[in-house]
Amino acid sequence: MTTPSILARTLAAAAAVAVLAACSSGGDEPAGLDDTPTAAPTNEPSGDPAAGQDAEAAALDAYERYWDARIQSVNGPDDSPDAFAGVATESTIALHQQTARTYEQEGITFTGEPRVYDTTVSIDGEAGTVTSCVDDGAWVGSQNGEPLPVNPDKPTVYPVQFQLLFLDDSWLIGDPIEVEGDVSC
Repeated sequence: MTTPSILARTLAAAAAVAVLAACSSGGDEPAGLDDTPTAAPTNEPSGDPAAGQDAEAAALDAYERYWDARIQSVNGPDDSPDAFAGVATESTIALHQQTARTYEQEGITFTGEPRVYDTTVSIDGEAGTVTSCVDDGAWVGSQNGEPLPVNPDKPTVYPVQFQLLFLDDSWLIGDPIEVEGDVSC
């Protein structure tokens, strides 16, 4: 094959990629997701997670950083995905970004922080769960400067549970899941 022929095919391939990229639609994607860090997690297994206590310690560290990011997101409100990078899955990040945007639009802010305690981690291979108790008593919300009314149907202390996923060589907090079993706080 001659050099002009190779050059012509390379240019044709590059043009096709450019056309496909230009035609792809980002209209259905929630706003702000284009700010997701370039090291966004995939849903593909990424290798062998550390075993035993090392895996549990790494998952617990991710969970603690997740709560730090969640508090920052709500207290701001701050819809930046940066605090969640390397801590949560894309769907969890998107959920918190949308919540922060809604709070900002509605004039809702929080002060203080919840107490997260009695945390347990359960890992099976590259997936697991993390369960803990949350006491929202010191995490106080207001709307446009006025205290938010207390929801009588929601207890101040309650259990939470989240997916744990080992993606891109780290443990990430996934979606919240229904707490099952005898978890009491």
